[in-house]
Amino acid sequence: MKSKEKSKEEIVLIRYYNVLFYLVFKGGIDDFNRQCLVNRINTGESIRMKQIQKWCHYHQITYRTRFIYRKDFPLKANLWNLYSYIRFLLENR
Repeated sequence: MKSKEKSKEEIVLIRYYNVLFYLVFKGGIDDFNRQCLVNRINTGESIRMKQIQKWCHYHQITYRTRFIYRKDFPLKANLWNLYSYIRFLLENR
């Protein structure tokens, strides 16, 4: 018989400049992986978009990305970050 209980999912938000990463962790199963990633970030380790993507792929963590315009950044910085984000998306097709 199949269990009717759905596994709880937890979404962790990581902001990398103008890009938001939404990581979906399965409750109970991915707790250790989530804690390892949080510890790496909290220690101040520099992590790039490509590294986050590779980490998620390696640990089979589902993720989504979203670009946001940040008013606290100059226009030139927002445009450069948008260019970097589009390049990241095209490289990962």
